[in-house]
Amino acid sequence: MDSRGGLMLSRVLLVEDQGLVRAGMRTLLHIVQPEVQVIEAGTFEEAEALLAQRMFDIVFLDIELRAAQSGLDLLVQIRDAGLPCKVIMLAASEDRELILRCIASGASGYIVKGCGDETVFARTLATVFQDGVFLPDSLFGHGESGLPAGALPIRTAPSLHPGWAEMGIAPRMLEVLYYVCQGLPNKSIARLMDIGEGTVRKTYVSDLLRLFKVTRRTELMIEVSRLGLRIPRPEVKVVKH
Repeated sequence: MDSRGGLMLSRVLLVEDQGLVRAGMRTLLHIVQPEVQVIEAGTFEEAEALLAQRMFDIVFLDIELRAAQSGLDLLVQIRDAGLPCKVIMLAASEDRELILRCIASGASGYIVKGCGDETVFARTLATVFQDGVFLPDSLFGHGESGLPAGALPIRTAPSLHPGWAEMGIAPRMLEVLYYVCQGLPNKSIARLMDIGEGTVRKTYVSDLLRLFKVTRRTELMIEVSRLGLRIPRPEVKVVKH
């Protein structure tokens, strides 16, 4: 954030194999963030090399790279490497299962190409920089929420919101919810919280699924996004040796 409360990006990686599409997206990004440095990659290999050399705030990643390896493969690679950048997938398809697969693999957002202007990029950036997940509106037309829209707090401060406790979400469960919404697997969550993987899966994740009346982690993330929830980022714990 800058001093005026706006988003402040320093470096974005734009991975798209069509030059004209890249040019259009670069223009839209500069409308939203005039000072941002946009680095472009036209192939999987170029993107791989750039990610190994530099740090990026955001990666906009085309899912179809017309190559042996797809954008989804690169997303998995980024998450396996533990890179701190947020990844937003770009696709022509609004297929529900594809969107869910991207989110389950650790994407922070999914933009349908050709379905919007610079306001879509602005909304996406605002959402992911508040640690939310940006999803196409079409995704929310499938099924009803397990909870009424007013049942949970819509926005939270960086501290525990009283509404969470009222819904039975204790601080440790809220921490798990944050990590789930960042696309982290149970093993990584367990390591960050210094608890057993079984505790994450059988206790916290199970309780969250039951509370939100969903059956899968991806459905949980959709509910969090649909309700406009902002999960407070856990405090960084300093481990003394």
